[in-house]
Amino acid sequence: MFRCVCRVSVAGHVARWLSQLADQKGFVRHIKKELLNRFYCGKREVKLELSRLKVLFVLTVVLVLAVAPIQVCAVKPESSLLKGAYRIDTNGWYYVHLEGDPYQIGYQHGYLLADNIQESWNACIHVYWSESSFGDWWYAAREISYTYIWPKVPDAMMREMEGIAAGVQAKGYEWDVLDVVAFNAWADIDAYWKVWEESQKKDEHVSLSHIEKGCSAFIATGSYTVDGGIVIGHNTWAGYAGDGYWNVIFDVKPKNGHRIVYQSTGGCIWSGQDWIYNDAGLMVCETTLPGMGTYNVNGIPVFVRIRNAMQYGSSIDKFIGTMTYKSNGAYSNEWLIGDAKTGEICSLQLGCYTWDIERTYNGFITSCNYPKGPNVRSETTFNWHTPWTSSYSRNARWNELKAYYTANPGLIDCSVGMQFLSDHKDTWTGASEASSRTLCGHCEAETNVRPGDLPDPSGAYDGKVTCSALVQSEMGMWGRWGHPCGTQFDASVFLTLHPEYSWQLPYLHDIPETSVPWTYFTKDMTP
Repeated sequence: MFRCVCRVSVAGHVARWLSQLADQKGFVRHIKKELLNRFYCGKREVKLELSRLKVLFVLTVVLVLAVAPIQVCAVKPESSLLKGAYRIDTNGWYYVHLEGDPYQIGYQHGYLLADNIQESWNACIHVYWSESSFGDWWYAAREISYTYIWPKVPDAMMREMEGIAAGVQAKGYEWDVLDVVAFNAWADIDAYWKVWEESQKKDEHVSLSHIEKGCSAFIATGSYTVDGGIVIGHNTWAGYAGDGYWNVIFDVKPKNGHRIVYQSTGGCIWSGQDWIYNDAGLMVCETTLPGMGTYNVNGIPVFVRIRNAMQYGSSIDKFIGTMTYKSNGAYSNEWLIGDAKTGEICSLQLGCYTWDIERTYNGFITSCNYPKGPNVRSETTFNWHTPWTSSYSRNARWNELKAYYTANPGLIDCSVGMQFLSDHKDTWTGASEASSRTLCGHCEAETNVRPGDLPDPSGAYDGKVTCSALVQSEMGMWGRWGHPCGTQFDASVFLTLHPEYSWQLPYLHDIPETSVPWTYFTKDMTP
């Protein structure tokens, strides 16, 4: 028997329960959800288990609620919690400015992005946790998050996530704080799946559908760049349905710690993509290392480590120390880090118990989901010798570009960075044709040059670049929603050719909806 655990106020649950009585289908769905949870009220724990519940109980609750209406109160839109916060919609992006204490920042976040949260989270559950691909197991994600992850979350982050849930609920949606934790922990759940499954004493093993993203990224400094400062760029690869709503640029100004700018989706207190920098001049992105499955269940969740590293860190040393301390092994990445104050850049290939570091004041470091260091290679099952894989081919292309810009120094700036992220050179075929093996990934355009490489709706759906001068002057960056090259993904055209992906509807959509340019963002951005 599975039980999902949730810490919420009883009043909040009753209010949301009542709001769904108006429609029978919603009420039945919510009854099922609520009876799979344990409720906590102060220090008293009330456990509700389906095996002990009687039909009489449900009928009694319905009758009592019918004759004893309760007024549902929500924080008014003009709440002081929203002071200083705002949202701008531009060129396919949502830019949000948030400021205040942790709960206030969370409330602003949930309130201003409630529509994005509703769509993005439903898309994620439909694609990654649905019956067609894995099973209706979202309650398991919630229970894992509560049991193994929530106790490792610092108080300030707890308050911020509680604020997000309150803001979303104030806009009329039913997500609760445990949903917020589970979505922030999407990359961490892998680490705890086995121990959670063993705790359930199930007769058969259920394999977790692993969510693994891809990216292409670079960082350059010294003689490689126009002004000698750092230039950094990144594009994110994932499915266009499940991840097609990560189009939010956050500008977060907390009371404590550094101001941070990051890209993510609504509801997340960390980037996850990852693209993030702070007002101390620390600039960070990453690409995921494939085939990494070594975990430490006693370690600190990755979303906690990266948020701490960026909100409270101001140097590469501090970043490395925070990220390597008690790693749980989840979401193993190659982190590209730059310090605008010094011009130093770094690659941290981080596994669970091992890592590889490269640091320089004069270099061009690239990344593309390709394990390069001997230490992380000891933890991966990925075959880094296979030349037709996406990771190998893109690494080969990065090496070609690095050779060119080593021979022709002083040329890299943000505009050249945009060209890198838009590159369509396929080193496996030798053609300049977008595919799953190009820096600007177009898996939907895969031409099946080898058996098994069939088209699927995924690839690079954004591009971001910035440099030391922009970060230090106004925390500025350039971003493009959709393929960095500007080519639109047309969902209807793709589904006509590949109707087998129709199950991803209604979340598989055009990206972007219309052609959009590169857009410039700054702190305190105005319409």
